[in-house]
Amino acid sequence: MAFFALILNLPVFAAEPENLKQQIDEKNQEIQKLEEEIKQYQESVDEAESAAKTLSGEIKRLDTELKKLNAQIVLTQKKIAKKELEIKELGEDITDTQDSIKNRQNALAKILEGLNKAESDGMLETFLKYKALSDFFDELERIRALNTGVRQNYEELKTLKTNLEERKQKAEAARLDLKNLQRDLLAQREIQKDARTEKNQLLSATKNQEAAYQKLLKDREKRRAEIYEEIRQIENELKKQIDFGTLPSFSSGVLLRPIDGGVITQEFGKTSFARYTDVYGNGFHNGVDLRASVGTPVRAAEDGTVKATGNTDFICPRGSYGKWVLVEHPNKLATLYAHLSLTRVSSRQEVKRGDIIGYSGNSGYTTGPHLHFTVYDARTVQLRQSRVCGVLPYGGYLNPINYL
Repeated sequence: MAFFALILNLPVFAAEPENLKQQIDEKNQEIQKLEEEIKQYQESVDEAESAAKTLSGEIKRLDTELKKLNAQIVLTQKKIAKKELEIKELGEDITDTQDSIKNRQNALAKILEGLNKAESDGMLETFLKYKALSDFFDELERIRALNTGVRQNYEELKTLKTNLEERKQKAEAARLDLKNLQRDLLAQREIQKDARTEKNQLLSATKNQEAAYQKLLKDREKRRAEIYEEIRQIENELKKQIDFGTLPSFSSGVLLRPIDGGVITQEFGKTSFARYTDVYGNGFHNGVDLRASVGTPVRAAEDGTVKATGNTDFICPRGSYGKWVLVEHPNKLATLYAHLSLTRVSSRQEVKRGDIIGYSGNSGYTTGPHLHFTVYDARTVQLRQSRVCGVLPYGGYLNPINYL
């Protein structure tokens, strides 16, 4: 009986690894500090954007965004380190549970062996082992109780082991997500390095003179007006080819919003900005704009195939869509993502709904970082050589709000 009592009193877990918990708490404090720092950087970025119409304001914006993204990279590394500690802690818990289960399995085997032996002994032989009949039945009751207790404890531990394994899987998935995020942030750092190069080129072109910068802005606006007038003429004709009867019915969720939690800052159509600023030439906005700082992941709105990618800044810097991606979907819709800072897909590549296809930015003609998102009837989409800005996507455009 002493053996069975020892088995039932075995601890389920080893001593809690206090050093791991302390390290996790320290990571949490570091993460909280970095998040506050990034928040302050974002406030500075927002302030700098309002002054981006001046040379010094544009340079300040670029420098502040670089500092912000560097802080975000450090933050992600801290989160990855924290998650690795949590996974290690879970792994130790699982090992302890497995050891406890193994001990209880051995105990259960010994109990079953004893029961089988009792059954194989003759009734007279079993009876003669005990001085009194009550002792015999007391022993059988103890064996039964131990058998039930070990089985119950074993089932509980097996359930606990399953739960711990699920937690470990979730933690490992979270670590993978964080590593993907780190990869994204490393890409964003590359984006900001490009922005620094752009700043140096800007200083070289203007020789740090505000007057030269203002002349550069006027030249860009003139070029932009020519480009959008060309787009307007072509797309007005392509709109006539839209076949609404075979397109998806208007419904929320047909397309995924390409920016996680993205807020629409300019809607589709004759918005006040389109009418009064003359940014689009015809006073009509052929998509929606979503708020997104430089380096924000841009996701495919639906399964599909990348029809084309491009960068108009090669031919007409700051004059049109900048870096863009066009995706064609099986539901006869096509989506355009413009003003990107970096693309992560190539022509004819298959993408899934939610896949990261690029990062938002400030390329092309913009008044600040954002994502321009256009939805077309895919059967009307054409890639044409424009007069002043290389190959551009054109199509019969639809109101994205009807599908988001």
